[in-house]
Amino acid sequence: MRRRLPVLSLLLLSAFACDGPLPAGDAGRTDAGDSAPDAGPPPPDVQGLSGPEVANGVPPSDPLYEGQQRFLWDAFGTERVSGLPPAAFFEGLLAEDPALFDAYGFLDDPADDFPVGFKRGLEDPTRVSVTCALCHVAELPDGRLWLGAPNVGLRWPAFLLFADDRWTADGNAPFLSALDRAKLAELGPGRVGAESSSYEQAVPADYPTYFSLGQRTSLNYLGTGGDARTEIYLSVYSAGAGNPNPRDAEVPWPSAARLDPMIAFMSALEPPAAPPQDAASVSAGRAVYEREGCDGCHHVDDPSALGVVTYDADPMGAERRPGEHPDFPNGSIRTSRLHRVLIDGDEMGGGGPDEGLADLFRFITRNGLRTRLSDGYRAADLRMVWFTAPFLHNGSVPTLEDLLRPPAERPVTFERHGFEVDTAAPGNDNGGHTFGTTITEEERTALAAYLRSL
Repeated sequence: MRRRLPVLSLLLLSAFACDGPLPAGDAGRTDAGDSAPDAGPPPPDVQGLSGPEVANGVPPSDPLYEGQQRFLWDAFGTERVSGLPPAAFFEGLLAEDPALFDAYGFLDDPADDFPVGFKRGLEDPTRVSVTCALCHVAELPDGRLWLGAPNVGLRWPAFLLFADDRWTADGNAPFLSALDRAKLAELGPGRVGAESSSYEQAVPADYPTYFSLGQRTSLNYLGTGGDARTEIYLSVYSAGAGNPNPRDAEVPWPSAARLDPMIAFMSALEPPAAPPQDAASVSAGRAVYEREGCDGCHHVDDPSALGVVTYDADPMGAERRPGEHPDFPNGSIRTSRLHRVLIDGDEMGGGGPDEGLADLFRFITRNGLRTRLSDGYRAADLRMVWFTAPFLHNGSVPTLEDLLRPPAERPVTFERHGFEVDTAAPGNDNGGHTFGTTITEEERTALAAYLRSL
């Protein structure tokens, strides 16, 4: 069954489609021509739609242009199952307060009264939904917009709560459940809930960067996706298209002619150049990076080598670099036990696979998707960390310098774009990743400078 808020997987390119992670083996087919069992309706035209000026955009003459337009505009018909109020409701809010979207961290689209990524449906313009661009177009410090960078200041959870309040004040039934509201209140800006709609605890996850997806072989923060096509298919499926199966789906699965251009475009996205750093500090920091073995997991020059570091679930477990222990050839990590509940389940019966698993397996097999079991977390792509604070997959550590200190010395609370993150909350656990935390203060400063140069 789909999430009640299906945007979550679309924003994350998450492995948590259909209320659970993907414990499937490699399905063995990757040919996009074998992807869709049904041709589906003709794709709506996006070539003539305008959009914001972005620093890394491609022109209409570029072969990737259609994919860029679908990234910005296309929700693939899922506006019909988004669960959000109709477009006219949001038009009314905007008439009352023209700065409404700005107040919640949305980015202006000069070509539309609605902001980047929050759009009227291409198939049903009376409804609204979100596109990948909602959370994955960012304004850089110099004012440029960059496709593929996370909008770390987007207050999407707060906007949903506000909209639900206004919708019900007008005499309508709420579109959020009490549980939805409680969990959204725990997220704050730049994060979504990675858990299923029925799980009682919010499990925050940061918006990831969308860079070098075409090179990666382990995608989403659990590393369960084997290629960009797999992740994008699962995201569109979890948003409602073709879900739960072709017979019962309210929204038909989009044709390859509609999806493939966006896959090609997203596979080619790359990060912006880092702002200048002190050259001597960068050189010294690179030496610390290599000495501490950071490149054993974080291969900054080879995104395809960003693999999964095993989670050591033993209560007395440890963190290890690759090669330090024969039982953990990829090393081991101890971050955020709560996220592991999404795979392993817990003693209360929460998390783990649910009743949608059979349909999900059929979807994976039918489309030849490449998925795998995960026993840990994918090592992060460190490019653009000068922009993407806070850190760890749940955004629980405010700065690089804090991440390079022992967990006991990391801030217990901190402000994230006006929202207080309390690391005492289960989903905000800031423990683990103790690598590089025993260095001197001078080395810490240099290492942070090197990381900000990536």
